[in-house]
Amino acid sequence: MTVCSITDSRSSVSVWQQHATRAAFFAAGFAVAVWAPLVPFVKNRLAIDEATLGCLLLCLGVGSIIAMISSGGIVSRFGCRRVINSSMLVAAVMLSLLGSVDGLYLTGLVLAMFGGAIGTMDVAMNVHAIAVEQGSGRRMMSGFHALYSIGGLAGSGGAAAALSAGVSPAATAIGAASSLIIALLIFGRYFLSDKNQVHGSSLVFPRGSLLLLGSMCLMLLLVEGAMLDWSALLLSGSKAMPAARAGIGYAVFAGTMTAMRLMGDWTAARLGARRVVRMGSALGAVGVCVAVFAPAPYLTIFGFALMGVGCANVVPILYSAASANKSMPSEHAIAATATLGYAGTLTGPAAIGFIAHGVGLPAAFGLLAALLAIVCLVSNIVPRHERTEALD
Repeated sequence: MTVCSITDSRSSVSVWQQHATRAAFFAAGFAVAVWAPLVPFVKNRLAIDEATLGCLLLCLGVGSIIAMISSGGIVSRFGCRRVINSSMLVAAVMLSLLGSVDGLYLTGLVLAMFGGAIGTMDVAMNVHAIAVEQGSGRRMMSGFHALYSIGGLAGSGGAAAALSAGVSPAATAIGAASSLIIALLIFGRYFLSDKNQVHGSSLVFPRGSLLLLGSMCLMLLLVEGAMLDWSALLLSGSKAMPAARAGIGYAVFAGTMTAMRLMGDWTAARLGARRVVRMGSALGAVGVCVAVFAPAPYLTIFGFALMGVGCANVVPILYSAASANKSMPSEHAIAATATLGYAGTLTGPAAIGFIAHGVGLPAAFGLLAALLAIVCLVSNIVPRHERTEALD
């Protein structure tokens, strides 16, 4: 039996355990997003250039990936409740330090520990989400991931508003960390208990169909990472939109993605998981083509909206499919899939930049359509799943 294993009866999971899962996803998105508005202040405090800042920011990603690789074994050994609670606590402590910590190497260490806590929490909360979904007897994964997106909007918006109002970076970081502690105090006891644990190697690598599912997740998150860093440049550089307004492209992409994730469980229950992956990735590829070939910036933004609608629910379904894979325990499968996916988030922006240097940004952006087309073509690897109850 796997960690957090539960029976498939609706009564086995309480409403509070469902809310605790939502709170974990919200908290993870919130914590990561709070860091973004603090970056310019950290750069000024440390008096570093862009190249050094880039190396510093890499510490967060490296910390996350290292933690994700071993987190499946950690969840197996200690259980969801302990891992989620402890990783959220560490994330809160590290976040509180990021507003005031001084010294390049010390900041890098704090960032790496912050990334490691978030990476561990990411795996544990997805394992927990699968258990809650199974115990509730209905699809819930897309809704959980929507809360991550909503948490991101709240974190970045709240931190930016506080800093704009004159609140110091240190106070802003401490305030955000306090919010995580409050959430932990409210919901920490409702995570599923640490019973029925299995033990195994702490480092497990995907194979077979699970490797393919992880690679699909990598492709989707590479697209998301590329959108975050390059969508505004595509609008301002190739579509002649004023730079001050070009950020609306990513906002539309993120907004449509969040909205569709709120409806994703209902959609997957009626269309089937495999069909959602196939249709969603195909629609995302069409959106990329519209964005690249559109003669007007607002048509490009429409393409971004199609991408958000299409890509929104693919990753949550891939996580569910990975957990059902029989080649390894679910916590190891989630860890392997999450690690591959996060590698896409890290490498996507750099890959697009490298390719754009040689062939131009529109052509480099067009390669995202090829990735989404590949996901569409191999979507048969995703279990079809029978229709289940929609979200209440």
